[in-house]
Amino acid sequence: MTVLELIESTTPYFAKHGVQSPRLTIELMLAEIAQKTRMQLYLEFDQPVADAVMDRLRPLVKRRAEGEPLEYLLGATTFAGHRVQVCPDVLIPRPETEILFNAVAELIEPEGLPVLDVGTGSGILPLALAKKFPQLEIIGVDVSPAALTQARKNTEGIGNIRLLESDLMEEKSLPERFQMIVANLPYIPSGQIDGLMREVRHEPRLALDGGPDGLEIIRRLIAQSQGKTHYLALELGDGQTGEAKELCQRAGYALIRVLPDFTERERILVAEYHG
Repeated sequence: MTVLELIESTTPYFAKHGVQSPRLTIELMLAEIAQKTRMQLYLEFDQPVADAVMDRLRPLVKRRAEGEPLEYLLGATTFAGHRVQVCPDVLIPRPETEILFNAVAELIEPEGLPVLDVGTGSGILPLALAKKFPQLEIIGVDVSPAALTQARKNTEGIGNIRLLESDLMEEKSLPERFQMIVANLPYIPSGQIDGLMREVRHEPRLALDGGPDGLEIIRRLIAQSQGKTHYLALELGDGQTGEAKELCQRAGYALIRVLPDFTERERILVAEYHG
């Protein structure tokens, strides 16, 4: 079977099983397994697919058709220009989190107090921030040991990153003050989890479930962060920024700005502590 034949036969199979962007999906899968770029695939449309590649690809095609996320199947994705490893123990990075990263990066003092990422997951924010600010200490915390294992893989060898197991900010060894606390915490209301897209339901519930109203964990962080940081930056669910603003204001924060995601829904909140 040639590269083109494989793509043209798998595309309708994926479409039949409800896979979004079916042709792009099989191209990405084939390129990853064959260790080629998509452009190389286009130049080799008439070439046969190696048996070893087919052997690896067949079971992954079946799993993708059953709803398993592409990023878990490939074991990697990209965030802010960095290739990162992902597995079912961590949330798959979203484009919205790059908006959060960019908003945070604009405010950070390169040689100031440490930055804390709460609920670090796969470690994407510490990775991107540490690369951008090599003189700055970046601390990532997560309550999940499995997530921290993945984060350590992604940040191995980066000297200005420290990763700690902690339920939000409860770890006693954390510094007293930060210039920035950033967090992409679970924000989906518990009752909505079972109705999510099948791909999302493969992700760890611990990284999705924000309690009855979706703000349970965020509410705790806002209270814990009071007086311990200059800035607080949060990624939120659709429709949550209004209440989150009120929570921040009651905790002594003044709103700097609310940013939309790529569909123009308000999703990113940045606040400054005034006491």
